[in-house]
Amino acid sequence: MLAANNGLGYLAIHALQFGAQPLLSKRCIAHGTPTASLVLAAEIAKVLGCMGMLRAEGQLKEAFRDWSFKGFLMAAGVPSLTYLVQNYCVQVAYQNLDGIVFNILNQTKMLFTAGFVFLIVGRRQSLMQCLSLGILTLAGVIVSVSEASQQQELRQNGESGNVAWGTVCILVASALSGLGGGITEWILQRKRRNSYLLSAEMAVLGCAVILASQLVGSLSGTNSTSTEGLFDRWTLYTLIPILTQGWGGIVVGLIAKTSGSVRKGFAVMVGLILSCVLKCLVEGEALSTSTSVAVPLVAVSIYLHAKFPPKSPEKKA
Repeated sequence: MLAANNGLGYLAIHALQFGAQPLLSKRCIAHGTPTASLVLAAEIAKVLGCMGMLRAEGQLKEAFRDWSFKGFLMAAGVPSLTYLVQNYCVQVAYQNLDGIVFNILNQTKMLFTAGFVFLIVGRRQSLMQCLSLGILTLAGVIVSVSEASQQQELRQNGESGNVAWGTVCILVASALSGLGGGITEWILQRKRRNSYLLSAEMAVLGCAVILASQLVGSLSGTNSTSTEGLFDRWTLYTLIPILTQGWGGIVVGLIAKTSGSVRKGFAVMVGLILSCVLKCLVEGEALSTSTSVAVPLVAVSIYLHAKFPPKSPEKKA
């Protein structure tokens, strides 16, 4: 039913999740909650979601028919590590950046993705797409410089967020997203691995790395959660942003299957607008000048990148 009208339901869900995720994280996750627990739970939610989708689409047995542990490590090893570190950076950025600023800077992952996909897969960008990526970079610079200059004022007003640290984390996460995207696209195209299966495999590896690091930290006494507990600051509300983040990637895959990149670009733009609305309605804060300038720049750049893909080479008669 959600796939009706070329995936309109999936687009609506993606726009809602994209726009509301930063606010949900700030409102539903208690300050000081161990980042490891948040990332671990999001990875578990992703595994369950992927398995559910495979079963719902009748692909579960087929996906595991030729499965092997060696193939599992070869396909999911490197991407899982990039996505794991990326998720850590994203969680830190959520806690230190304004929701709209986070969404704008998060769009730089398109720039990194374009670069890594070209290097790894060889897929080029059109002239208009290059222009859109330049606009996107400009928007990110405007917000980064403006927010960094306001950090001292935010501290004086009692804000606990570290804007500079949050900016670094989201940019690192964006670069890792681009690298992981390039590697994943190569695996899916060349190895033809099921996308749901690959996502689940990467999430399983991520869970293993997190649990291993927590065990080593507990044994060595360097783990800050060894005395308090990994999930002590959790509440039922914490599950809300965890589930939306874990399942959000699955919805993106469904959009790519049913709608295409142009409609996804519109969904992202709606998500940005929703972030602005939520900031005004929930937090009661007026938009800064830099944000007001950057939001339309990001919207235009996403639209141009989705609307003007490179032309296919003409076949000779």
